[in-house]
Amino acid sequence: VFLFANSKCKRYFHNRLKPSKLTWTVVYRKQHKKDIAQEVVKKRRRAAKKPYSRSIVGATLEVIQKKRVEKPEVRDAVREAALREIKKRIQKTKDEKKTKKPNTDMRIFVS
Repeated sequence: VFLFANSKCKRYFHNRLKPSKLTWTVVYRKQHKKDIAQEVVKKRRRAAKKPYSRSIVGATLEVIQKKRVEKPEVRDAVREAALREIKKRIQKTKDEKKTKKPNTDMRIFVS
């Protein structure tokens, strides 16, 4: 249901005339910046968020700063040592599995 201000508006609507092409319409005046009475309102800008550092669950801020400052060579050495330790542990468990084989002699035959 369309409600029109007057028969003129109704006639233009049903003839499919665009209101932006009719000079007396509000749409035309807005598009062509004819509205003098309107005051210019400044857009509000949000304050930019400033980055800051804070501690994470597992580490305090001091620990994080220390890791950030340390040299890449030191970091690589620590990583290599940790990897060697993990590989040793995995190898140890593999060796234990090899030595501890299940007892296959105790088979039960049901007839």
